[in-house]
Amino acid sequence: MLKKIKIPKYILILLALAVVLNIIRIFLFKTDSSLYMFWNIFLALIPLFISSILLIYTKRENMFKPLFIIGFILWFLFLPNAPYVVTDLMHVGKSHVVPIMFDVFFFYSSATVALLMGLLSLNQMEKIFLLRFSRKIVNIFIPIILVFTSFGIYLGRFLRFNSWDLFTSHTSLLYAIWDIFTKGNHYINVYSYTLLFFGFIYLSYISFKSAIKK
Repeated sequence: MLKKIKIPKYILILLALAVVLNIIRIFLFKTDSSLYMFWNIFLALIPLFISSILLIYTKRENMFKPLFIIGFILWFLFLPNAPYVVTDLMHVGKSHVVPIMFDVFFFYSSATVALLMGLLSLNQMEKIFLLRFSRKIVNIFIPIILVFTSFGIYLGRFLRFNSWDLFTSHTSLLYAIWDIFTKGNHYINVYSYTLLFFGFIYLSYISFKSAIKK
């Protein structure tokens, strides 16, 4: 099954560019401040890997079997990691040893490939949903997924939670979410940023689907 997974060339090229720029950044400017981007890009690749396997699997098996359900849950939890990398653009200009223009290309290429991997993964899952549900239902389901994805980005960027914290630190995560919706001082940030992320990802996804159809 793994041999059947095909990642588009445009993603492979951008992925290689992001990795090479990070390596150059580390060795040329002698700083390890961007090592975390290797991890972030790897996390962004996980939902695409999962959705690719599920797309192959559902063409042969029923999508309601336990293996698909487990795969969908994991995909749903890791999906925010892809568009999350876009928020790393906030680090441009923070390094005192790396030229700003270099970091502009480095962070932009990393954010672009991570976002594209997330959009492609979502598109693969949409194809899976359409095997079972009507277009009308899927058109409702996709925005709901993106709302939770956007909220996940908020949790990751501002409260520093990770996808696996649901299993390893679920108590802290659930308490944090409870505080968000019970303490008024969080309302403005959580709603405004979640709405901002949602609008950006949803419009990006619409544009992405339009582009790949041509």
